Amino acid sequence: MNKIKSSIVAKIFLVCFVSVHVPLIALVTFLSLGFQPSALSIFGLVLSATLVGTVLCLYAIWRLISPLNRLASVLKRYPDDKTILTLPATAPDEIGTVTDSARSMLLKVEDLTRKLKHQASTDFLTGLGNRRALMERMPVIQAHASRSGEAVSIILFDLDHFKRINDEYGHETGDNALMAVAEAVKDHLRPYDYAARIGGEEFCIVLPRADMTSALVVAERLRNAVAECVVEPLAKGRITCSFGVADARQNEKLQELLLRADAALYQAKHGGRNLVKSAQSK
Repeated sequence: MNKIKSSIVAKIFLVCFVSVHVPLIALVTFLSLGFQPSALSIFGLVLSATLVGTVLCLYAIWRLISPLNRLASVLKRYPDDKTILTLPATAPDEIGTVTDSARSMLLKVEDLTRKLKHQASTDFLTGLGNRRALMERMPVIQAHASRSGEAVSIILFDLDHFKRINDEYGHETGDNALMAVAEAVKDHLRPYDYAARIGGEEFCIVLPRADMTSALVVAERLRNAVAECVVEPLAKGRITCSFGVADARQNEKLQELLLRADAALYQAKHGGRNLVKSAQSK
């Protein structure tokens, strides 16, 4: 019995065997009940039993292979519909094995896809977003802000004299400094803020629901937090950043917003560094 349950071939064989013998079973039953046989009655009985056996055979086979048809259907829709990932367990036969294997394989594909998407949108060193992810996310944030009438601001900043750190202490120390700054950034983000490393030592923070005043407060807090970072063998206070803050104008493109924030950052650099400057107001 277990072998029949675990083999689609055995099930089909059993169905066909029973169906083929339906006319014989009907005839034996007919005679055992004491009916008087005649050529016409026997012909009619066998013909009817054969038809019934054929219909039952086709129906049973259709039921047996229906999971395969369903699997083919959900696989065809898979790029747009992830139904196969939630298919219930099937019978322990060949079709069930194929279904379970396909589901297991696609679950691995989904997991790999998520990891690849994460890697494609994440800076490997700092764990923040990267420039590509920022370019993709910012229009969505701006569109939502436009619909809701909320402000959006960005903070653009980079490490002061970062090249000197690399030249004097090596790239490993430079990388450690970048990671320390990234950790300081993470500590100052709200759940819906977004931060990305968009260049060698350049970072950008997007602040939804924040006007210029609020963004300047965040930038100043972050400036102080960075100055407190200690990365051996650098002395405390050696790591500083210059900040440019800009609030988005109505229908302003990301590149235009970045240019205004970059102009404010340029002012901070030339004003003595380790400063926060705001872009031209609306």
